[in-house]
Amino acid sequence: MALRALCEYLEFDGHFDIVGTASDGLSVVEQVELLRPELAVLDLSMPRISGLEAAERIRELFPEMRLIVFSELDDPLLKVECKQRGADGYVRKNRMPEELLDQVYELFPDHRKR
Repeated sequence: MALRALCEYLEFDGHFDIVGTASDGLSVVEQVELLRPELAVLDLSMPRISGLEAAERIRELFPEMRLIVFSELDDPLLKVECKQRGADGYVRKNRMPEELLDQVYELFPDHRKR
């Protein structure tokens, strides 16, 4: 339900198209390989492999792809680790969806509403 709400929020903004979703880390990597989106938003805590492991795999395959990890955890060291392992951004769940949208606009400034 949270995934659907997040997708609807981003699509409602009018500047984004959701091309795929996945419920676990390995499926995210598979979807990215198949669909080649500009951005993948990864939950830190996913079944099969974590968002960090998925970010590393995706970064190896597609260095130009943008990756944002989100989590419930408020740990500055985790944010640093996400960057070190390939993520372009980190958002806490209690700051979603607004902070996510802000980070997406930082990565894709041409998508910003005018």
